[in-house]
Amino acid sequence: MRRMKLKWLKFLLWAVLGVFLILTGYGLLQLIEPVGIAPIAQSNQPPDFRGRALLVASDADMVATAYADARLHRIAGVEDTLTLVELPLDAPKPRVASVQVSNSVMSWPQNIAVSPKGQWVYVSEVRSRPADGIQALESINQMPPGERITVVNIANLQQPEILQTLVVGRNPKTLSISPDGKFLAVISEEPDRELAIFQIQPDGTLGERDNFAIAKDFSRSAVPGSVVWHPSGRFLAITTTSDGSEGSYRSFVAFYKVIQNNKGIQLELYERPLMVGNHLSNGCFSADGQFFLVPDLKWRMYGLRALNYLLNPKGELISIRFAPETGEPPTVVSRTEVGLGSEGFSLSPDNTLIVTVNLRRTYLSTLPPVWRGKPFSSLSLVKFDRTSGQLTTVSEYGFEGLLPEQVTFDTTGKSLAVVIYHDREANPKTGAIEFWNVISGDNPQLEQSGYRIDVVRGAHDIVVVP
Repeated sequence: MRRMKLKWLKFLLWAVLGVFLILTGYGLLQLIEPVGIAPIAQSNQPPDFRGRALLVASDADMVATAYADARLHRIAGVEDTLTLVELPLDAPKPRVASVQVSNSVMSWPQNIAVSPKGQWVYVSEVRSRPADGIQALESINQMPPGERITVVNIANLQQPEILQTLVVGRNPKTLSISPDGKFLAVISEEPDRELAIFQIQPDGTLGERDNFAIAKDFSRSAVPGSVVWHPSGRFLAITTTSDGSEGSYRSFVAFYKVIQNNKGIQLELYERPLMVGNHLSNGCFSADGQFFLVPDLKWRMYGLRALNYLLNPKGELISIRFAPETGEPPTVVSRTEVGLGSEGFSLSPDNTLIVTVNLRRTYLSTLPPVWRGKPFSSLSLVKFDRTSGQLTTVSEYGFEGLLPEQVTFDTTGKSLAVVIYHDREANPKTGAIEFWNVISGDNPQLEQSGYRIDVVRGAHDIVVVP
């Protein structure tokens, strides 16, 4: 009996030692960063970023690391803001204006929509401002619900004017304007009205709405996340995430035919929803509407929230062929690996390059002190074949800054602008727009321009106004 006890004790000691060595080895691996910081261009010239303006939404109510520890670190006098940067850039003194608009980082980075003529801007609130004095929550999901969409007139870039603040339902998230500028589609968390389509009035304000209960078209655990108009204006694409209530995490893409008549707008599901990933962000169509592109962040690979954000694998960019004129159902034609946390992306104007912005694990706070993906973020450069829909990842480029969620090409495709939530510092007050150069050719590359513009902290969505 004593010998058996000794054997069991010896076995347990070896088991504990084995677990210790495995954990130690894994911890040491976290010291290795496979992505390096991108080179900075050796030029004194500011980037030649083309367009009329850049629009940036900043959520001042929480810092990036609040996702990990629910500590908001709010600063009195620093509030949610829509920032306008006039183009072309004046490097010594950029022309910047701003207006306070309630918005939140707690959705996919599709919270700003601009009318086709560039006169009106629509911003979703997502979550609202916590009461004064609240600096910490038990969980970041306890952030107060939002309910509004704000309409801003930007005809005069130096004097943006709020036209309308409209209550639309619980947590309005992603927005998309129809190509003809007549309708605004909104995804929210309003039960049985997850999708709303508003008529846009001649003065830019939102008028009558049609509501649609689209959640019923998916599995019980599916949560509608984003909506995108097809370039023809005749279809909508919806992406979903999952709440895990069915024991697994599956994300879908569904396409709807838009029917307009004297009764308003009606939707007709086009083919069955396509199960394509684990945790889909917002997508976009190619210019000809033949392909729908969407990132899969793979943030729901494990049953525990902590493991999902500590051990998540690299993301994927997915290309789906959408050709209703052929009668063929939507089909995944290509997948390619991109960086960790590939939440936002941009397709170049000529539809040959895609850049995903990867927040990696920069949301981690003081613990763990060292972890792969915590020190810096990255961009992934991807080639896109406009004919076949094939995706080919070229390279990944690291840069400093926390929680970058969106990126945009300029109107020429030769420059990029990336929003940085804020830098890793105590009590941050500012975020930033960082500019990159796109080196085209057979072997395209990205390089940091070294030029950035400070904005209100919490910068999480960016749109170029052509």
